[in-house]
Amino acid sequence: MADANEPVYVKVDDQQELMINVTALIFAIVALLGTFAQVLQQYIASAAGYSNCGESVMGEWHKSKKRKFRATELRPIPAKPIYFVDGSDQSLKDTRALLPKDEKSREEKLVLQGNKVHTADNERATWVNLLSHVQSMERESQEWQKDFYGQNPPQKTPQVAFKDHTLAIAMQVKKRSWDTMPTDIKKPYATTAICHLLELAAIMGIYWQEFDRSRDKYRAEGNGYMLTGTNVNDLGLVFTFQICGKSRFKENRVIPVDEVKDLCCGFVPTLFQKSDKDNKRRVEFPNEDAKDLSVLQFGSMNEIAETMVLIDCNTNTANYFRSKNTTARHSHLFPVPFELLGMLGKTLHIRNSAYRMLPNPTPYHWDKNFFNMRRLIKEYRKKIEDTDVDIMPTPQIQDLKQDVAKLVLDLNLDKKSATPGYSLPLLNKLHKVLDKCDAYLKDVADMDLVRMVVREHFQKILKMINDPQDKPGTNTKEEPKTTTGEERQRAERFSELSAASPEVRQEAFMELYFFSVLPEVRYRAVTSYRRQQTTGYAPSIRSRSGSIETLPDIKSFSEPVTPTLVSTPNRPLSPALAPPGPPPGPPPPTMEKHRSTQSVPLLRVSTPTPHSGDYLMDKTTSLDSDATDIWCTLVLRMLCWLLLHDFNKKDIQIPKSELRGNRLPVYIA
Repeated sequence: MADANEPVYVKVDDQQELMINVTALIFAIVALLGTFAQVLQQYIASAAGYSNCGESVMGEWHKSKKRKFRATELRPIPAKPIYFVDGSDQSLKDTRALLPKDEKSREEKLVLQGNKVHTADNERATWVNLLSHVQSMERESQEWQKDFYGQNPPQKTPQVAFKDHTLAIAMQVKKRSWDTMPTDIKKPYATTAICHLLELAAIMGIYWQEFDRSRDKYRAEGNGYMLTGTNVNDLGLVFTFQICGKSRFKENRVIPVDEVKDLCCGFVPTLFQKSDKDNKRRVEFPNEDAKDLSVLQFGSMNEIAETMVLIDCNTNTANYFRSKNTTARHSHLFPVPFELLGMLGKTLHIRNSAYRMLPNPTPYHWDKNFFNMRRLIKEYRKKIEDTDVDIMPTPQIQDLKQDVAKLVLDLNLDKKSATPGYSLPLLNKLHKVLDKCDAYLKDVADMDLVRMVVREHFQKILKMINDPQDKPGTNTKEEPKTTTGEERQRAERFSELSAASPEVRQEAFMELYFFSVLPEVRYRAVTSYRRQQTTGYAPSIRSRSGSIETLPDIKSFSEPVTPTLVSTPNRPLSPALAPPGPPPGPPPPTMEKHRSTQSVPLLRVSTPTPHSGDYLMDKTTSLDSDATDIWCTLVLRMLCWLLLHDFNKKDIQIPKSELRGNRLPVYIA
């Protein structure tokens, strides 16, 4: 029998011991995994903003996000290729963009998968949507132009393609670290420059409604889009692109030319601008005043006033556009700055292209409801062929008559075409006429005389608009007469145009131009030119006194005397043309202007006499005919330019000329 105090030994099975050890090992492994998970969680948490780079925010660009351990902050970024946005499948692949219709299909697929799609997708970065709609703009406009070519007769020259555009949108990839993102930014952003943002808005048909740099308030709307901007602390100007309606890029597509960069800031390149691109430095000294007629400024009222000074207009003419002058008027059938734009603006239409739209460089609305440019061209043809108009049949006038006759024929054919207003024969004819006018004004005509004709034309036009007493007649209270049959209805004031019915408004306008404006412009331009040649006086660009506004009225003449004039070897002297009067009759006696208090040379007025059906082009009439040729060329050029190019009615220029070429960085949220 065993002792009660003897210990009892129990033998443990080997299997049970193994289970205990395994259990202990499992607990140890779980603890180790928990430690690793905690360390991993700390590493993941250090990648701030990783969740803000998902597909719902960046679309296909979410595939570019990655976590990367950095031993140092210095990580050089290799050069990335530049991709041009042209709407092609390859361009969509390079820019990782989806067309709007593809985006809609993706959203519908998410609905089928049970995901809720909101009306406002506030998760998506707005620059992704912007890139998508830029691609859509290129593809839709090119498809429209392809259909346009199919509706027009085949042309000998090749069709315009993307490679023929001198303005395109480009994109470059640049990687950034979320560690350096400002605290207020929750989504990846795109960067650009303020000048490029203005160009991008103009290309997409987005027009600025508010552009207040002092309060950092920016808002632009148009073509179904909205662009708003404000200042963000620690970053700068941030813009948000939103879709608020349906967009279209067909005949309203802006002409893809480099000069759009100037127009969207209120600068207008002219026909006198050099074609050498190397001499055109847009970034260098963007705020420097213009020194020649290669570029004109139209962005604000004060800038238009300075442009009038640039073409040597007098102070009264410039003051009509000063911002403090709230009583001055600037329109007849349309605002006068558009007339200067048409006379001197560079032809921006691409030959064989159907795009006609441009950003409006002026602070005026371009409203075509109050006039008909086609009728104006037809009335121009009637007046330049009218025997009552004092125009000598010089070679240039004969060319203008032929050009406008063919142009009227194309206008009539255009109305019957499949694309009225956009038929290729009409657009190419307008372009051809502009090229011929440019060749004459730059290579044949005297540049000094061209400047003086332009100057005197706008001085006369603005004076007639703002001074009701400035008219050929003497009775300022008489009402315009309505005539029928062969009697002529002649407007004597621009105020009569608004009272005229639409069908006769264009006729009254051209009557006023050829019978009232032309004679005085010709007389004053020739007198000023001769004054420069005889006295050696050449008005400077900033001169206000180069005009002869102080001369007596054109109808005040005295008995003839014999003046003494000095001729120059370059050009013979020729006196001013006789004042306008009744239809041709016996030649009036030779007349002479009074000598003014400013010692203007006395000028003899001669009337050309017919000889064998043509006028003899002698020394006494050469300057008069040159000035007439220049004026008629400028007016036809203005009509053709404004018919070939177009502006959106809602688009006006808000002063921002100082931003042309400005590289201030801005961000798109």
